[in-house]
Amino acid sequence: MTNQAQALNVNITSRFWTRYLNMTVENALPYQWRALNDEVPVDVPEGAAWGENGSQFSHSLRNLRIAAGREEGVFSGQPFQDTDVSKWLEAASYALRRKNAGLNVDELEAHVNEAIELFEGAQDEDGYLDTKFELDLPAEKRFKGLRWSHELYTMGHFIEAAVAHYEVTGSKRALDIAERVANCIGHNFGDGEGQVHGPDGHPEIELALACLYEATGERRWLDLAAWFIRVRGTDPEFFDEQDAAGGPQFYTDLHMPLKYFVQDEPILDKQHAEGHAVRLLYLAAAVSKVGRLLNDQKMLDTAERLWTNIVKHRMYITGAVGSCQVGESFSFDDDLPNDLVYGETCASVAMLFYGKSLMETKPRGSVADVMEKELFNGVLSGVQLDGTRYFYVNPLEADPAASKGNPTKAHILTRRAGWFDCACCPANLGRLITSLDQYLYTVSNDGKTVYAHQFVANKTEFEDGFTIEQTQAGDEYPWSGDITFHVSNPNGLDKKVAVRIPQWSKDYTLEVNGEAVELPVVDGFVTVDASAADTEIHLVLDMSVRRVRASLRVRADIGKLAVARGPIVFCMEQVDNEGPLWLDGMSADANVSESYEPDLLDGVEVLKVKGSRLESPTDDQYRAVDAPLTEREETLTMIPYYAWCNRAEGQMQVWVRETK
Repeated sequence: MTNQAQALNVNITSRFWTRYLNMTVENALPYQWRALNDEVPVDVPEGAAWGENGSQFSHSLRNLRIAAGREEGVFSGQPFQDTDVSKWLEAASYALRRKNAGLNVDELEAHVNEAIELFEGAQDEDGYLDTKFELDLPAEKRFKGLRWSHELYTMGHFIEAAVAHYEVTGSKRALDIAERVANCIGHNFGDGEGQVHGPDGHPEIELALACLYEATGERRWLDLAAWFIRVRGTDPEFFDEQDAAGGPQFYTDLHMPLKYFVQDEPILDKQHAEGHAVRLLYLAAAVSKVGRLLNDQKMLDTAERLWTNIVKHRMYITGAVGSCQVGESFSFDDDLPNDLVYGETCASVAMLFYGKSLMETKPRGSVADVMEKELFNGVLSGVQLDGTRYFYVNPLEADPAASKGNPTKAHILTRRAGWFDCACCPANLGRLITSLDQYLYTVSNDGKTVYAHQFVANKTEFEDGFTIEQTQAGDEYPWSGDITFHVSNPNGLDKKVAVRIPQWSKDYTLEVNGEAVELPVVDGFVTVDASAADTEIHLVLDMSVRRVRASLRVRADIGKLAVARGPIVFCMEQVDNEGPLWLDGMSADANVSESYEPDLLDGVEVLKVKGSRLESPTDDQYRAVDAPLTEREETLTMIPYYAWCNRAEGQMQVWVRETK
């Protein structure tokens, strides 16, 4: 078992990630506040995901103001509309720490306090906190329509926000509200007479209650989290029984199987990742976390089993998960279509929650590799470089004509949207970026080994004066793989530092205190003794360009290659290449030139690949085969996948036709 809490103060100095942190604080979060305050309209193209509800504005803060008695009006939006504010509050609470980096967060802090005040005013005397029900429905309808009501999901997100605010500020104002929420839930749910014996249709409360336990030490919150995990799927008729008893109805035209809600069987018996991707991942992250805190082996085994299934069979090369637009869901093993993928941004964020929890149980380089893949690809593709436009869906192949002309591809946007009717992704992404410092280190339970598993330049203080400063040479990571860990141990503690060797790095060199060393790689880490007053660990990773083939089980990628360098997956974009892109090809040994372009897309590595392009002698739709197709030489330009769609709307593809 491990203990993340022993990293006391993490100061991120990475050029790459400092830009994202500052952008989130200075651009994204203020913009999101305006959207939540109805100053930014929903602008998703008609027919795209969550773009047809008819709600022009968020109304999220307005709902809270009405519930708090600040203004008159009626509820508007999705049943879970409050969660947009909660996720923003969590992100903004973490962002307040950027004051230590010299940023002005005064206005942000004022909005944080305003949001907490609104939640406080909206909360009922019994602790209940959900404006949809408080404004629209009588009290006797609460917790009676859990298939779609999202009540516990909504309250769970506020609990997580309150924990973040408490951790950052030390103030218990939001935490007190959260504990009243948890008391309300604990009173209403359980095995006792008159209590509700079933879960929310959208997992979240399980993870939130575990976080509340860690913040307060109150064991009842951990036990309640475990109860919600264990009860899920034990009564497949639960939702139907609530409906038959007259529970409130939502989304009556949307009929999803129990698998969508992860309610078709007990979660601890589930063998494969199934159903709505974010629901499954939030729940799996909670199973891992609660399993560790309770030392529950069945939970731990379940978390490992589902992670393995996802990573080996249900995850794209970019880290995207959820291959099916219907139900935003996992489908079946190795079904990974590039042009129909859903790949919700929130699902990639959830994979990081999940991976972090697994690392806290048993640090492994393979898990940290996936976390890195998500960070640099699956997550960042969801936000425009200026932080004000977003993808809900993250395809690996896109074409504006296909999205416009084929209804099955209408969810694939080829420009990021300014806001969504269901706006969960923007603030979810924000809370991940502003809490990035929590994802860099894992400390063993005995405190003796620090696992440095993410290459994000930083200076971190641990207990008893032990510090690690990670610096990066040249253009810095992820463009350069020259990384140094400066370890200070003035009190001579018995300490070790374990450094990840990524699976993608074919070769590497390692020096300790200026001398080349060869150390065994165990579970993806090399471990260096750091009991001396000062230790320097110098790691140089192999950043050469890699061509990647998918397993032959993945039908969509047969005869295709992808290109990666370091942790970054690359793509072709029509703004740099002649369309249609599907005519282009490359060989496995094609010559590739690399250059870092600091003025392009806020600084990116650009690849020029010697490839070829198919040609046809006629424009006929069909013709008899009289000779092989000809190809002419073509230079293919590739940019990091996360940076696509920041210049012009057009085609994009990750996988390229393989030629001889």
